[in-house]
Amino acid sequence: MPYFPELVVRCRIAAARAHLLLSSGDAAAMLEKRIDHSIRTVFPDISATAAYDLYVRHWVSMRKFALIKQYLTSLPADELNAFLDRYVRIEGREHLDAVVESEAPVIFVTPHYGNFAAGGLKLIKEIGHRKTINAFYNPPLKSRASQGFEELFHRLGYGYHALFNDDTAVLRALRVLKRGEALTMMPDVFDITGHVLYVPFFGRLIPAMAGTALFAIKGRANVIVGYNCPGPGLASTLKLGAPIHYEMTGDLEVDLPALTAAIFSELERQIRATPEHWIYLPKMGELLADRLPVDATAPDEWMGKLDSATRQFASVLPEWPDIMDELRSIPLDTEAAGKASSTITPHTHPHTGNGQDSPTARRPLLL
Repeated sequence: MPYFPELVVRCRIAAARAHLLLSSGDAAAMLEKRIDHSIRTVFPDISATAAYDLYVRHWVSMRKFALIKQYLTSLPADELNAFLDRYVRIEGREHLDAVVESEAPVIFVTPHYGNFAAGGLKLIKEIGHRKTINAFYNPPLKSRASQGFEELFHRLGYGYHALFNDDTAVLRALRVLKRGEALTMMPDVFDITGHVLYVPFFGRLIPAMAGTALFAIKGRANVIVGYNCPGPGLASTLKLGAPIHYEMTGDLEVDLPALTAAIFSELERQIRATPEHWIYLPKMGELLADRLPVDATAPDEWMGKLDSATRQFASVLPEWPDIMDELRSIPLDTEAAGKASSTITPHTHPHTGNGQDSPTARRPLLL
């Protein structure tokens, strides 16, 4: 009787909303204050009413995600298949059909957004018999947020393999791409160690993981960005875009940041449209604090803002003070700088091979 437990989940989602609206006390006030700071950092012109409404929608969306994930974990394979057929629809199926028909490898990119667990299951169900879905993420022992996903994604019994991020993960990921399989990546993780790139994101330069672009370039893989967007009740829509069009120069130091910037530009577009479903919305205030803006125009303004961001760069580049001294000694050509800045913004390639618009990788602002 699958409908009875589904009704229980619906009731718990409604109860979560009611609990939030009736909540009070110091803990609730602190949570609201923290999220309000992040919301106003991202949307500085938002009204107090709209900010509070976004806070409520975000809290309910996160609670809904947790309840649905818990429910999906309890289902046997046949009921899980029935749930995916009934509640998760696909938008952009032509891109998924092209993946199935091609022998080329593909990287599916999504942020920690919406009910990505149900979206991942839908992806496995749709193409798992033709292409194995290899999920690249931190093992549960390293990240508590990863707990439960390996068991859940194996529940269908086919088409899934976990690639835990360890010392051998990069080599194994390149091998699965060489076999023409699919890889999933979630690049919106900002507590980064190792190779750091700085790319534009919500008007600031933020540290970004280079792994997704590295796998795509080295594995000659298509890159498709998708989101499982929550709908009413238990429903959601897996939205898949056209493959990102990126032109390789052959210079990895150019191609890596260019493709990474194009990916983050696409992530920002979706998050701006419906930010309540992004798990990391409450952390945006902290993430963007003291980050270097990308909208500086005059050379003096640029150097001033670069100097104010010294702390964030010095933490990963001990030689940063020496770099700053060198930059100050270089005469700046204002006219040339203005022309160069026009290449920062990602643009849209007129058409892909199937006539669909596709985001195009452009070189980001590099330091």
